[in-house]
Amino acid sequence: MLIVITLTGTIAGTMTVVFSRLAGQSAEALRARERQALVQALLAEVRAMPFTYCDPQDARAALATGAFAGGSGCAGPPDAFGPEAGESRYAAANRFDGVSDYHGFTMPGPGCASFCDRNGTALAGAARFAGCSLAVATTPLALPGLAALDANGRPQALRIVVAMRCPGQGDTVAEGVRVRHAPNSF
Repeated sequence: MLIVITLTGTIAGTMTVVFSRLAGQSAEALRARERQALVQALLAEVRAMPFTYCDPQDARAALATGAFAGGSGCAGPPDAFGPEAGESRYAAANRFDGVSDYHGFTMPGPGCASFCDRNGTALAGAARFAGCSLAVATTPLALPGLAALDANGRPQALRIVVAMRCPGQGDTVAEGVRVRHAPNSF
């Protein structure tokens, strides 16, 4: 009888340790999936933006034949990396309106002290990511049959990298490509 009790206690103790470790690994896998979902959502948002010759607010954005100012080009300067003056991801009146506006964008940052949606509202559960940051970088990219820059020195394709950094964790990164295939559509 003593052997049965000892054996049962050993098995129960071993099972408790195994299930405890599995529960810990499951929680970490969930946090990793949440980080990946945030990174993928921001990448999808950036890739959905227009990639035009001119800033979409330019008077000639729908008519420009190239990424240059004047003549048949843009009324103002061609679309540049980073947001134009006064643009923000969160300002409904002057929101990011092109893929290049996201270059250098970070969260948390101006207009959002945490992780926020496009309206500046903190995402539910954002407190779980205290100390984490999201960053977007865009760089010109050459593809087979397509030079990285056009004759005016403006990108024709962009490599978009969204990275999330959390203390004590490896970076969570998603990459995408955006080609300027319809430069007058927005």
